[in-house]
Amino acid sequence: MTMVDADWWSVLRALDEPVAPVEGIGPELILRAMVEGRIPEPMAAALNERVARGEGGGLEVPRDFDHAAAQGRFDRLAERLSEAYGCSCDSGLAQDSACFGSVWIPAEASRSHTKRTRIRLSLQVSVSNFGGLATYGPSSQNGHTPYLHPDDRQRIEQALVGLGYLIVPRHILATPYDGPNGWVFGTTADATWFTRFFDHF
Repeated sequence: MTMVDADWWSVLRALDEPVAPVEGIGPELILRAMVEGRIPEPMAAALNERVARGEGGGLEVPRDFDHAAAQGRFDRLAERLSEAYGCSCDSGLAQDSACFGSVWIPAEASRSHTKRTRIRLSLQVSVSNFGGLATYGPSSQNGHTPYLHPDDRQRIEQALVGLGYLIVPRHILATPYDGPNGWVFGTTADATWFTRFFDHF
């Protein structure tokens, strides 16, 4: 079954649990924490209190998040991609993010390339903490227009679908974020749905 854009919006909005702003913690404090690379003590205490009350991380993980199950599925994804490409694909877990982790396919194994210069591209496959969402594309474009080879698409999508991941189209994720947690990103941030489910906070 092929999903139309309206179906995707229904899925993403259903997964986007509204999280009320923590008293005294606004977008400015969150952005400062991102720049400084550390969470101020008041923010950490407020977030820890929220988790202790059983409200979950909300922004980074849903209430029903099963870390062990997510880790097991992610490890199998890295194995399947390594097998599909006949090489070791590096993987890593994300922190302070709604993204669980990413697997990188090296450029020398990929058939995708830049359109004009035909330089081979390494690819990045990312999975979210929310709803088994997944996305993939070039890990770096360096200002060039990428060409994703059908062979790469088939291998990646076969691995993702085989493990029950839901592949979100890139044009959906590139749409400006207009969900209930906009207070996190502030009024001037160029947040997208990719930011909400796959990027750092």
